[in-house]
Amino acid sequence: MKFPVKKLLINFGGYTFWSLLILWGAAALLLKGCESLCYHEVLTTEYSPDGELVAEIYIGDCGGATTDFYGGVNVKSNSGDLVAERLFTFTGRPEETGLQVRWTSDEELVISISDLYKARQINPRGKYGPGLKTSYEFRHEAN
Repeated sequence: MKFPVKKLLINFGGYTFWSLLILWGAAALLLKGCESLCYHEVLTTEYSPDGELVAEIYIGDCGGATTDFYGGVNVKSNSGDLVAERLFTFTGRPEETGLQVRWTSDEELVISISDLYKARQINPRGKYGPGLKTSYEFRHEAN
């Protein structure tokens, strides 16, 4: 009796391909459904002296009691266009980091913190940020 190895391998490859494709599709739909569990809220805004740019301190959360809050600083133009994204990101709430944001000129933003352990990312240029100058300060605050 001749064993059809070639046919068996072709069938196995086809079944594997379609099975993995279906699993991938189901996983994509499941992950898409989980997106709604996250929220993003702007807590405070600081306008530049000329009012053309606004620094937004935002906070977000993606789950229940086992996940910590996260947040960051974005800069937008007064028209709502994003100028710089994630100039500074942190874990927890802004008050836990001692986060302060202030404008020293129309194009220069100073981000000041007092707890470096909560900092996640410091990104002076942001994602876009041409023409925007960003400075960072660490404040040592006595307890």
